[in-house]
Amino acid sequence: MSLDETFSGWRPRQLATEGPRYLALVNALEQGIADGLLSDGDRLPPHRELAQQLGLSVGTVAKAYQEAEQRGIVSGHVGQGTFVRRRFAARAEAAARHESVNLALNMPAEGNETQILSALFGEVAREQDLAPLLGYHPHGGIRRHREVIAASLSDNSFTLEPARLFLCNGAQHAIDIALRLVAKPGASILVDAFTYSGFKAIAAASHLNLVPVEMDEEGLDPEAMTQACRASGARVLYCMPTLQSPTARTMTLGRRRRIAELAEELDLIVIEDDVYGFFFPERPVPIATLAPGRTFYVTSYSKCVAPGFRLGTLTVPTAYIAQAELLLHASAWFVAPLLSEAVVRLIENGKLEELLRERRRQALERYRVFLDVFPNAPKLQFPAFYGWLPLPKEWSADQFTAAARVHGILVTPPIASAVGEVHPAAVRICLGAPKNLEELSTVLQILRDILAHRPANVVSVA
Repeated sequence: MSLDETFSGWRPRQLATEGPRYLALVNALEQGIADGLLSDGDRLPPHRELAQQLGLSVGTVAKAYQEAEQRGIVSGHVGQGTFVRRRFAARAEAAARHESVNLALNMPAEGNETQILSALFGEVAREQDLAPLLGYHPHGGIRRHREVIAASLSDNSFTLEPARLFLCNGAQHAIDIALRLVAKPGASILVDAFTYSGFKAIAAASHLNLVPVEMDEEGLDPEAMTQACRASGARVLYCMPTLQSPTARTMTLGRRRRIAELAEELDLIVIEDDVYGFFFPERPVPIATLAPGRTFYVTSYSKCVAPGFRLGTLTVPTAYIAQAELLLHASAWFVAPLLSEAVVRLIENGKLEELLRERRRQALERYRVFLDVFPNAPKLQFPAFYGWLPLPKEWSADQFTAAARVHGILVTPPIASAVGEVHPAAVRICLGAPKNLEELSTVLQILRDILAHRPANVVSVA
């Protein structure tokens, strides 16, 4: 389809003959930007004028412009027209030349963990004394390992007894064991309205019913929890008081005390997930300290060492020790002693504390970049490797997730964490995957540019 050369301004010389006509026009627009025929701020032809020149309907051109705006390469202004946004297009093109950036998967940034672990495992191998680690061991883990780990997790406000601490294959395994100890298939479990996606997976596999509890700025709302408990008959609560996933909210000590009081009053068993407590130089007081007789306490080294370093801990109330031993026997027999030996050595040689300091520094640096790009996001004194991004009222979480995916950026979809019919006005953005702060900033700026314009609406095409 050729156009009269006498027309001023940009016009596509030819549109692809295959596929929807509006997409052919969008592709021609992108090509014009890539070829340098369009510059930042250039005004595009009005809908009706371009439709007449191309032999298209006005609705088709309108839909093409809206798709282009959805992709972030143009911006529309009522009464003024539609303009090219080349700077953003260049960022998007740069991102598209690389693999998708995964801001949906929560992981630590790359640090010194590989160097530290390589040296440590090399040390163990050189000792040529692996035999003690290669035999059978107690289901809860080697006693000395449990003693050292329990001592390292204890502080002035919280003392872990080695006999109640069991080593597991990551926090996911620990949570699964706790649930199997206290809930039968069909049971109701109280959870935050937006909860950890891994917990949803365990609950679905175990045929458990999740009961959403409304949240406030600290996370789980106590009064809403009371109402949900009485209405559902639930006898188990799963919660993350520190840096709750996905919202990154942290309960005050007063809130934790109130939850512990209500657990006693309502006869609730609590599964407390504290895998992010290490981001605080002084770990906040766990609910397990306030209600030790009814709280299962979960931690993990996978979040602070490396995702593939699958070692977690489960501290159980005294009444459940024998049953926990049985379930560990049935599910894993025992955790690979090489991992717990590695953690013990990291604790004793000070390298674990070195890793924790590095993780805190990395998380703080990346969260500052997040706040630079999104200053309206929650301010956190001690952040993890993710943030909770409020969305403009024009955007739904589903629309934003889809728009980000167009630009090769994956963010956590609402269905991953939402329980029931609740619809979030925010999304979780994970900050650990980009290789450096510059790459993180570039990707976040693309997300900001997407949100700066309204989502594309469906337009009928003649």
